[in-house]
Amino acid sequence: MLESQLHESPSLKYNVNIEDSNSESKYVNIEFFDDRNNKVNIVKLKVIDADELYNRIDNGLDFILEDAYVFNFSLSEYRYKRGLKEHEYVALKNFRAHRTFFDCYSVSDFSYAKFEGTKTQFNNCVFGNGFNNFIYADFGHGSVQFKSTRFGSGTNNFQSVIFGDGDITFSGTNFGNGNLIFADARFSNGNVDFKNTIYGAGNIDFKFAKFSEGNISFEKASFGIGKKDFKNVEFGGGRVDFKRIDFNDGDVSFEGAEFGNGKVNFRGSVFGKGNKNFNLSDFSKSEINFDDVDFGIGLLSYNQANANHISFNSCSFNSFVDFRFANCKVLNLNNSVIRDIIDIVPENETVIIKELNLINTRILGRLFINWRENEVKDIIYNQETSTFLQKAEQFRVLKENFRVNGQYEDEDLAYIEFKRCEALANLNEEKKGNALQALFAYPKYYFQKYVFDFVGRYATAPSRVLLNAILTIFVFGIIFYVTTTYFHTIGSVESTLPSNLNRLQEFWNCIYYSAITFLTIGYGDYFPYGILKLIATLEGFTGVFLMSYFTVAFVRKILR
Repeated sequence: MLESQLHESPSLKYNVNIEDSNSESKYVNIEFFDDRNNKVNIVKLKVIDADELYNRIDNGLDFILEDAYVFNFSLSEYRYKRGLKEHEYVALKNFRAHRTFFDCYSVSDFSYAKFEGTKTQFNNCVFGNGFNNFIYADFGHGSVQFKSTRFGSGTNNFQSVIFGDGDITFSGTNFGNGNLIFADARFSNGNVDFKNTIYGAGNIDFKFAKFSEGNISFEKASFGIGKKDFKNVEFGGGRVDFKRIDFNDGDVSFEGAEFGNGKVNFRGSVFGKGNKNFNLSDFSKSEINFDDVDFGIGLLSYNQANANHISFNSCSFNSFVDFRFANCKVLNLNNSVIRDIIDIVPENETVIIKELNLINTRILGRLFINWRENEVKDIIYNQETSTFLQKAEQFRVLKENFRVNGQYEDEDLAYIEFKRCEALANLNEEKKGNALQALFAYPKYYFQKYVFDFVGRYATAPSRVLLNAILTIFVFGIIFYVTTTYFHTIGSVESTLPSNLNRLQEFWNCIYYSAITFLTIGYGDYFPYGILKLIATLEGFTGVFLMSYFTVAFVRKILR
């Protein structure tokens, strides 16, 4: 069977031997060889002369080819022989080719073919090692099938081909080692199937191709080392499936590609060495999934791309990554490992990321992100499904990243949010505990919130501690003044000074007494009496605490 030669190797090696026969029908024996030049099979096919096919065109007959060998079929030659214009369309009626070998010296030419009928088939066919030209072919509105077709080492040109509303399938096709061109091809509303296709060392060119409403699938395709170019492709409104593809080495470009309303899935695909370019791509109307993708070695860039929800869950980033999206609603990096550099910091153009997910993300390299320019606080708090504990962990990861980057101010801001989220997580956990834990959950939370957060921002703001210390001195001074002046029966501040030197009834002297009590100086000129003994003791403890707090925060700043 001819289709048995559609093995996974991109190389097509064969010999054609014409069989001696006295009958009118001619046959050829085609010997197929593997990559080691071992003969793997011999296939016998009936020879169909190109002129016979030209006569079918003249008579408007159906094209039914099965177990046939066609040599040097060329619509350019047909137009020349019939005196037609160079680019005039030629009608091929009800074209069905099955297990047919199209061989040539240089080119098998279907250029400007107009396929008529409800279905066009090239199933289980083989195209030899020449140039296979389908440029500007019009496949009408029926389905188009190239199932399990085998191409040789020449260029396969489907540039500007027009497909109708039927389904188009190249499933299981091996395109050989030549270049493959679908540039400016037009796909209508049918589904497009490139599943399990094999591409050799040539370049793959889909630039400016346009798809419509049908689903598109390249699932489990295997590419060679040539460039894979999907620049400015319009993918239409259907689902786009690039799952479990082996992109191999070589550059991959989706620059300026437009993805429609359907989901886009690259899950489980593998990239090799080479740059991956998604700059200016538009994913704004769809969700795109890059989960479990191995991006290989080489630049990965989404510079100025637009995305709605883009997920890189459980990915490994081993090279520089440019995530400077023009606009991105959700960027998910959960469970991923960053081994090199990811850049999100705006430079000359605006970068907008509404939500960033870093749950269980490991930053072994560096994440370049700026607290204010990237609005880091908002993009973490915008997460709708993560818990406060998960948010705390993400702020902690960012804090460590800022420290490594030398962004110490950003490190402090991330640390503050880490502690705030941690406190809220502890509050929620204690509310679920026993009755005693639930009873003290809120008092404990608000005490910590005031003492550690409000007073000194978790030892990151020494100036704030100092201001709170001054405020504390004034508050206690007012208490001393009011109590001594108006409520001296329950407590007062007394003096060891002669009565003519005792000015404690004056407000600023009360502030003075509050200050020496706060600073634990104790000159002995004034002392508390009654309830103010307890208040003075409390101020002394507060002073020791705040001075220690200030020292820690100040030294931390200086040492960095």
